[in-house]
Amino acid sequence: MESVWLRDALKAESGTTITPLDGDLKVDVAIVGGGYTGLWTAIELKSRDPSLDVVIIERDICGAGGSGANAGHALPMWLQLPLLEQASDTESAMHIANASLQAIEDIRNISAEHDIDTQISATNTVWAATCEKQSSHWDEMLRLMEGFQVRSYQYLDKDAVREATGSDALIAGVVDTSSVLLHPGHLVRGLRRVALSKGVHIFEKTEMIKLGRSSPPTVTTPQGTVTAKKVVLGLYGWSLSIPELRSSAMVMYTDAAITKPIPKMLDELGIRGVSGFTDSRVFIEACRPTADDRMFWTKSGGWLPYGDRLDPIGEKPFRTEGELRDVLGAYHPGLRDVEIDGMWSGPIDRTKNGMPIFGRLPTCRDILFGYGYSGAGVVPSRVGSHILASLVQERDDQWTRSPLVSPLSRDFPPEPFRWIGGQIVKAAISHQDHRDHQGREVGPITRFWLQFKPGSYKPS
Repeated sequence: MESVWLRDALKAESGTTITPLDGDLKVDVAIVGGGYTGLWTAIELKSRDPSLDVVIIERDICGAGGSGANAGHALPMWLQLPLLEQASDTESAMHIANASLQAIEDIRNISAEHDIDTQISATNTVWAATCEKQSSHWDEMLRLMEGFQVRSYQYLDKDAVREATGSDALIAGVVDTSSVLLHPGHLVRGLRRVALSKGVHIFEKTEMIKLGRSSPPTVTTPQGTVTAKKVVLGLYGWSLSIPELRSSAMVMYTDAAITKPIPKMLDELGIRGVSGFTDSRVFIEACRPTADDRMFWTKSGGWLPYGDRLDPIGEKPFRTEGELRDVLGAYHPGLRDVEIDGMWSGPIDRTKNGMPIFGRLPTCRDILFGYGYSGAGVVPSRVGSHILASLVQERDDQWTRSPLVSPLSRDFPPEPFRWIGGQIVKAAISHQDHRDHQGREVGPITRFWLQFKPGSYKPS
């Protein structure tokens, strides 16, 4: 089963042709992965140099991964500013943060220019808390934002957060007034259409079975081999299939569900058109309305895969339908038993510090990569397309000198220690959340294991 987002987008298309690779090719740039990272990078490269011969290799169809299944929160990278500055300097950090704000405008512009039904909302995303101990997570961050003269965050007390989100379960929050909600399925399929219009060749239902770290590098598929001057890997969670990338990120699944359109019920409950929100747990819970009057929600902390054994989007969620209904019901009790249109589960690639990583494979400098979006890839994937395009073109500019271009780390151990340790850390995170909601501290053993938790795009 695909996500409902992708199903909506595919239903709106007509005459779409899927073309697998058939034979060997020699090209300038081969991009592996037909999601946001791959499509934005292809579009950016063709915009810079229309003469480039660019192909995309996608094992399923464009948007079948996380790009067509996420929550559709388009969030500027303000919260990464302190880490970006720490990795470089204030100017470089602000360059990335401002680029992330521009990325939202890029989505608006490309949607308008190419008639993409991205459904960008007039409402924002609220970063909220469900207990007192988690309601201070943003305090230090807001203080740091003042130092950067970033004033897009507004504090919300209990009454204000209730008015913004329609939920009594949230006790406080901050709203990012520069964030938006959108339809991820329409966006990724629209980017596919734009890439094709610019002359990018897209080969779907074409799986990479071997990556040749030669000069020039090669991408081998069952249908043929692509030889390229540069190869770009935009594999999202499936980056763990590349041995060099495995130790810098881990993957954990997030469950998602969406209701049928329920405009009358949303009106009766007074929650039609409210803001979306994410809570302050490490295993984030999030909820948002859609343009067609559905309610969508997620709960992270699901399956922990062994090695690179990732299932496709849409496999059975980690949690039962009843458990997912309880998540929605905790925030909107009147919606707990509403008819569900779809449930799915998808992998989230998380780095230790919560920031994405871009660069060159140490085993072959002509193979580039971008991954590790840590739960918020809609905007950073567009920012990353500038970085990857400049790396492809061998430029020495602000993009290639970006703090997001960093050496690969060894933050996560090999198997079986990764999976075993991951299960222990996962249990420690759940225990801490339970104690937080009781207003109690965790013990020393839990604190020890919590130091190994992966990062997120926001403090937790």
